[in-house]
Amino acid sequence: MTTEKELLKQKIIEFQQTIAALKLSNVQNQEQFSKKEKDSFLNLLDIMDAFTTLEKNLETKKDKLDKSAKMLGKNILSIHRKLRRHFRSASIVQMEFPGNKATMEYCKIIETREHPELENETILEIVKHGYIYKQDNMVLRKAEVITVLNDVF
Repeated sequence: MTTEKELLKQKIIEFQQTIAALKLSNVQNQEQFSKKEKDSFLNLLDIMDAFTTLEKNLETKKDKLDKSAKMLGKNILSIHRKLRRHFRSASIVQMEFPGNKATMEYCKIIETREHPELENETILEIVKHGYIYKQDNMVLRKAEVITVLNDVF
């Protein structure tokens, strides 16, 4: 026959097992949420790139646009600004490169060119901007860049 003390001991063990299972479930849910959030922001970065391209195209053709096309352009720029604000409010910012140098941690080098006046790894062009999550300094997406690579011989 089990005593009251043994019943309490069994209940405590059951509670501890339940707590451990809930903690594990919570960690798994947080990891799943973080992955979904990251994927969502990566998809939004594709939209950000599309707006950046539109903005560049509008800038090159601004003198040739009629009044309605200029208004459409202003609306597009406004949406782009709102999207950038959304990223900033989530602590996601576009990467900057002090000294204009590429690092493997933050860049994917997609092409190199010779340029004798500049040092190797100097960024010549940013093809696709990189973004970083400021709170934990995590790279969300590396920048795609063209850099200098001079022949050393």
